[in-house]
Amino acid sequence: MRICSWNINGLRSLRQPLRNVLEQLDSDIICFQETKVTRQALAETYARIDGYHTFYSWSRLREGYSGVAIFCKTSLTPIRAEEGLAGKLHSNLDDSLGGEYPSMDENDLLAIDREGRAIMTEHELEDGTSLALINVYCPRVDREKPERLTYKLNFFSAIEQRAKCFLERGCRVIVVGDFNVSHKPIDTCNPGDDINYFISSPSRLWFSKFIENNIFIDTFRYLHPDQREAYTCWETLSNARVNNYGVRIDYIFCDGAVSKSHLVDCQHRIEIESSDHCPVIGEFNFIFSDRSAAKPPSICTKFWSEFKGTQMKLNQFMIKKKRMRDEEIDVDGDKKQQTNEIKVASKQTDVEAETSLAKTNPPIEEVKETSMIIQRKPIVKPPLKKVKSDQSSLFQHFKRTSQPKIVVSPRPCASDNPPAKNTEVINLSNDEIAEKPKKTATWNQIFRPPTPPPFCSGHKERCVIRQVKDTSSNNWGRYFYVCSRANGASNNPQARCDHFAWKENKKKTVSDN
Repeated sequence: MRICSWNINGLRSLRQPLRNVLEQLDSDIICFQETKVTRQALAETYARIDGYHTFYSWSRLREGYSGVAIFCKTSLTPIRAEEGLAGKLHSNLDDSLGGEYPSMDENDLLAIDREGRAIMTEHELEDGTSLALINVYCPRVDREKPERLTYKLNFFSAIEQRAKCFLERGCRVIVVGDFNVSHKPIDTCNPGDDINYFISSPSRLWFSKFIENNIFIDTFRYLHPDQREAYTCWETLSNARVNNYGVRIDYIFCDGAVSKSHLVDCQHRIEIESSDHCPVIGEFNFIFSDRSAAKPPSICTKFWSEFKGTQMKLNQFMIKKKRMRDEEIDVDGDKKQQTNEIKVASKQTDVEAETSLAKTNPPIEEVKETSMIIQRKPIVKPPLKKVKSDQSSLFQHFKRTSQPKIVVSPRPCASDNPPAKNTEVINLSNDEIAEKPKKTATWNQIFRPPTPPPFCSGHKERCVIRQVKDTSSNNWGRYFYVCSRANGASNNPQARCDHFAWKENKKKTVSDN
């Protein structure tokens, strides 16, 4: 059994149809994070896929934000499924996974589920036990919003309590997703100079507690404890993936008591590049019960009203139906004769009705003579007055006109050849001749091409321009130049050099000369 976890950075950003992506991942259960779709924006091509049961959780607060999904092959149809971690979104379902959080506030639990960051499924194993799968997209910490650190720690606590609750029930537990934290210095390209400061961050302290005493294990590090530069996420702006300059923040955890003995492999599919993350695939030798004919849990997308197939779609009311002609109606000879008789009778009735109507009602001309006819004069709007202005329009300088060829001759000579047809001879003064280059120079100053970026000091190549996005910085909004190469390690000569220069803000001035 293969389980895939992948932050896709937007479901609609996939470079291939979803069906092809699922086949390329070659897994039995596929977990997506950061789908960035709500229920209203979810297309049927993403909700119903042959051979899979799909389960979505989306943000109730913002559009195009967070969101997770699970795709299970029909042979692994879950026996239960639940949206969220705290069970606050669907409290009346009979097939939810259940669980309690005695140490957390109700408002905190509701806030966790409303952002659409978790979804869970439970699968039946052949030995009579079950496997609980938790797919999460953990929040990141924003330095400008300290309350997000509290939210993230609450989210971590909910994961831990829910996972331990499943263990107490005798389930095998697998937790997958984007945790937005690199655990150890080996898991990041730049841990910094102060290692103690690095490992003492609240998120990393919780991470270490979560896997202590082998209650849960990091499957990749368990199999590859010393592998360096095993990253799963790279910065897109600096194209850092080219030099493998990234971090490892995507994980597959399993419980150390039972599931560790079933672990076969864990790998990073770095060759798949549709996102700034790469897929992480774990392989286990669990044997599942065949539930191909079983009914999926109630939150499966196939049970949504918009995808059931019974609800009429709006575009069906917009279709213009083609009326059938008489010759297109396929009837028997007797029925066709009856149809013709009905048509003839109908025509005779119409003629009789028209005759009786003409007798009782006078002709239209007579009605016009006896009735009063009111004619309204059409309203004629006065033409708009054009305001003359001495200032020329900007578009006149770009308007192409078809004019005859102009020959400028200050002093026509008798010895010159006579002008040809369609040729006009105009005498211009010296001031008028000098006016044209002056106007050209003025326009060149207004539409002056941008100054090319400088060369970097390391590779002598053109730099790229960037802008300071940190609103807390004194230099917020300023532009600067850096090396155009991809970001990488300092000892990599092919990576970006240390060149940095501020862009000078020059005011545009128009010369009066």
